[in-house]
Amino acid sequence: MKMLMTLGVALLSSQLQAAEPETVIINDFEYTNKYELALRQAKHDDKGKAFPVLLEYAKNGEKLAQYMVGNFYLAGIGTESNPTEGLIWMGTALEQRTTEWQRAFENITKKLSAEQKAMLDDLIKKRIELYGVQAQKMSCTKDAAVIGSNRKHHVCTKIRDGAQRVTVVKYPNS
Repeated sequence: MKMLMTLGVALLSSQLQAAEPETVIINDFEYTNKYELALRQAKHDDKGKAFPVLLEYAKNGEKLAQYMVGNFYLAGIGTESNPTEGLIWMGTALEQRTTEWQRAFENITKKLSAEQKAMLDDLIKKRIELYGVQAQKMSCTKDAAVIGSNRKHHVCTKIRDGAQRVTVVKYPNS
């Protein structure tokens, strides 16, 4: 695992040194439609085919996509297994503060040493700088779990402008 963490640091530091990011504005319908198709595909037998699109949306800041990409990396679904990348993406998704995601992440990382956890936390922090809520123009709120319910859950979504467009910050070579 230590070698994987070292590799993760090297990969992430090269991303941070990449060229200036490009800001892209996308029509909300196009953005949402492609994302929902990938989510539906990920629930069926052809999960692996959804990976590239889910990775794109993970980089757009979508928390569910980040969590799913993390799990796909851990299990090697649609990509080679990469536990470090999986944990970094899962940790990035935790900005949404979903209890079951937090529990799953803690169960996976509980056997890591203090040094490994510190390295992982640093990698997650750097990933959030690129693909987190603030970097990717998102907003997080407490919404009702079910309409009419008092139970609330934390949800992060893309901020839409007055013309129903979303802003995506893309990093070259990432």
